[in-house]
Amino acid sequence: MNAKAHRTFFKQPAWFVSLMLLVVLLLAACAPAATPPPTAVPTAIPAPTAVPVPTATAAPTATAAPTAMPVTEATINIATDPKLGKILVDGKGMTLYMYTKDTPDMSNCTAGCLKAWPPLLTLGSPKLGDGVDKALVGSSKMADGSMIVTYNKMPLYYYAKDVKAGDVVGQDVGKVWYVVSPAGKVIGMDVTLNVATDPKLGKILVDGKGMVLYIYTKDEPDKTNCTGGCLAAWPAFITQGSPTLGEGVDKTLVGSATMADGSKIVTYNKMPLYYYAKDVKAGDTTGQNVGFVWYVVAPDGKVVGYDAAVKVATDAKLGKFLVDGRGMTLYMYTKDTPDVSTCKDACLKAWPPLLSNGAPMFGDGVDKALIGTAKLADGTMIVTYNKMPLYFYAKDVKAGDITGQAVGTVWYLVAPDGKVIK
Repeated sequence: MNAKAHRTFFKQPAWFVSLMLLVVLLLAACAPAATPPPTAVPTAIPAPTAVPVPTATAAPTATAAPTAMPVTEATINIATDPKLGKILVDGKGMTLYMYTKDTPDMSNCTAGCLKAWPPLLTLGSPKLGDGVDKALVGSSKMADGSMIVTYNKMPLYYYAKDVKAGDVVGQDVGKVWYVVSPAGKVIGMDVTLNVATDPKLGKILVDGKGMVLYIYTKDEPDKTNCTGGCLAAWPAFITQGSPTLGEGVDKTLVGSATMADGSKIVTYNKMPLYYYAKDVKAGDTTGQNVGFVWYVVAPDGKVVGYDAAVKVATDAKLGKFLVDGRGMTLYMYTKDTPDVSTCKDACLKAWPPLLSNGAPMFGDGVDKALIGTAKLADGTMIVTYNKMPLYFYAKDVKAGDITGQAVGTVWYLVAPDGKVIK
């Protein structure tokens, strides 16, 4: 208290002062025992944040890892389809497929393909049901590092449109997807070559189901030049081994060639064989003569109905000259004589003849009276113009090329009047 209050207090009677002191003593006795200031409590008891009990018991985040990867191994079982017989399925009975464009231990199915055909993945050795050949089971690494199950070295897949056990909707899709037998072979993939008889075209090559096979005249021996959209319209006749041959098929003419994706296309007389997507049933020949480049094949390996076409093209410097139906330049060999070809062996490789199985077709500007044919040494018919045989030049790679002009001063373009252009 201040001095004034102090003086005032002690001016009071003694009994009053004593009474006040007694009150103070009583109040002090009744007051609670001294405790640390309230602000000291949190610092003295920080246990809730210091003791990690809640976070230690929150371990579910540590045990959730297995959900990020497969937790069970793949299973391969055998099921029986009423039409296809015994086929491979997984542990839930879902059908498994092979992709004939794959190669041993390598999947060629990527991106959108894998969405439609999910792979049968595994973390280790698959579980095998009765009848599954353990010796044929394996695995191979995919681009993302996952392991796809293989059977007889070929990757296995599901089909996204199969929705329940036993579905085989993926069978024969695109003529490249097939179910798999316990022996490791695709089922229903027809790799049989037979001979059938067409009422107009005569004897022609077909597969085991009677579907007609074609060759593409723009192909080369043992090499396919049909890619992209072409293959969609003309699916390749694929094999994983040697085709089964029917009566009348010449075994010596059968072979195979490797396509860009690694798959094997069957060849006949070294020319790749194809189906035509618009042929819907056995015996259909709607692909015959399409674009003047697609033809059915005879058992002797020759194209059937390939009637050469002769047309007229124009060069800015050389004027009008003869070409075939594709626009490829035609040449005359001045060492030939009327209706006789003197180009043989290596010469014919460099200068392939314009062959025909019948009367050649002709376009505007071509003198029909000058068109004919002559027989070559091997019996094939070469087209003649003004009685002189016509040839291509192997180094001409596209329509309009004239790289053969004046080669050796004996090879020349041909004018519509039948004279060579020099």
